[in-house]
Amino acid sequence: MADPVYQLVYISRATRPLDDPELTRLATAAARFNGGHDITGLLLHDGSRFIQALEGPQPAVEALMTRIARDPRHDSIAYIERRTVAGRQFGGWAMDARRVRDAGGAQAFLDDLKRLLAPVDDHRLVAAFIGFAMLGRPELRTRRTPPGAS
Repeated sequence: MADPVYQLVYISRATRPLDDPELTRLATAAARFNGGHDITGLLLHDGSRFIQALEGPQPAVEALMTRIARDPRHDSIAYIERRTVAGRQFGGWAMDARRVRDAGGAQAFLDDLKRLLAPVDDHRLVAAFIGFAMLGRPELRTRRTPPGAS
């Protein structure tokens, strides 16, 4: 059985959109830092918001979150989860960063995201990440007519 890890998930408003090279630099720097501090995670950016899961030793994750809260690219941080989990659920990578509008079809992005989220045992967190992606890719939302309406 895996050792328990601390899991923190937040959503924040981006103070400005990150272009592809800047998001790549951010992900590379995060992977380097996280790898040295036993932190793993997933970051999604939709141009105006971030959602991120961080997992690792609680002191390291909370110290990183303090740095993120001071980062001028973030504003209006809301915490979705802070808990201890039985094992890592957001992958074995130091940081996986995705732009919600990455190249490829919307459905392919959603299918890939669902694959990444398969190990996550909290359905609320899965729904938060999928809902975030759907809001960032309007073509994933379908207009449904209520029963009995024409």
